Amino acid sequence: MRALFPISLSNQAFSTNRVLPALPHVFTRYNEVVFLVADHLQLYNKALRVADGLSLSRIIREFTTNQHYREQRSKWVQRMTSQMQSSGHSHWTLIGIDDITDPKCFNIFRNVMLAYYSIPCFRNDVDRSARWHAQQARNSHYSADRREQLSRGYILEEIALSIRIHVINEIDDEYYMGQQSPPIVNLYHGRYEFSAFDLAEMPNDGRLIRFYYLNGSDPQSWTEQLPDQLDDGGISETLPSG
Repeated sequence: MRALFPISLSNQAFSTNRVLPALPHVFTRYNEVVFLVADHLQLYNKALRVADGLSLSRIIREFTTNQHYREQRSKWVQRMTSQMQSSGHSHWTLIGIDDITDPKCFNIFRNVMLAYYSIPCFRNDVDRSARWHAQQARNSHYSADRREQLSRGYILEEIALSIRIHVINEIDDEYYMGQQSPPIVNLYHGRYEFSAFDLAEMPNDGRLIRFYYLNGSDPQSWTEQLPDQLDDGGISETLPSG
């Protein structure tokens, strides 16, 4: 059995002091833990700087040339796991966005976009989550409309990546230091007229994909996340404050 442990890059919940005590609970229950670094999703945050006069081409070029999120987080995970006495029960791998973006991922992303533009309840959930993102950046000099638009793109791509790794790579359980995005959890719990398997163009094999979040300060208090536990605050990552 494998578990997914996404790593957010601009979320303060992902400090060593919080993550390290919480990892043994995951490691002792699975043969492998897959850490996913959401590296290229940071481009949606960087693109806010277009409002400062930077060209989009420069933003993309500098990000591609200078970002080393994957390597940095790999060293970080290595340091933490070396301190874990229980890590012998499983092993871990670390992947970035480039490791799962392939033709299958593109097809899924296209189907996510089709769902967004054609299914009102799905679109409303995505828009509500994007609006929540925009409202969190209280001290940002970027307009709320600009933040909301980029948050919407972030969420839609995040949904496609989630389907790619859960459905195609068959990783059923996910552990996240905060609550996951409401549209993602709603999707896997059958709240829409389509499923994650439909968007992946795969037959539903009956697998149950579950999401867990750390409920409180107790590193053992991983709690399964269900749709009726979510509100507008159940967002996986916020845009920077500027």
